[in-house]
Amino acid sequence: MKKILVVDDSEVNLYLIQSTFEDNKNIQVDIESNSTKAIARLSEKKYDLLLLDLMMPIVDGFEILRKIKNNNLSPNTKIIVISAKQDQETIQLVLDYGALHYIKKPINLLEIESIVKKTLDI
Repeated sequence: MKKILVVDDSEVNLYLIQSTFEDNKNIQVDIESNSTKAIARLSEKKYDLLLLDLMMPIVDGFEILRKIKNNNLSPNTKIIVISAKQDQETIQLVLDYGALHYIKKPINLLEIESIVKKTLDI
């Protein structure tokens, strides 16, 4: 079973993404709206994939990406960023931090499902 952690400060987005995969027996989705708790989860549990929002209070997605890269936090976790920021500089920075995909908000659940399945080889 593949394990996904979705980190977004929008509870609506969290539940929409979680519900997209609820009938898929090959995927377990954990959700987290608190970025500080998300960092703790990444250090405690092995995830196959992180779906990460960039613009969050307290600790933003960029800081989470820095911690993953610089502190070797969850090194085998694949990363997909989902964000409303759409400038090329941000997209390039995220890809430089190791994200495999950049999905622009507003979220498109079919796009997310397709990219997640391809990324996890499901």
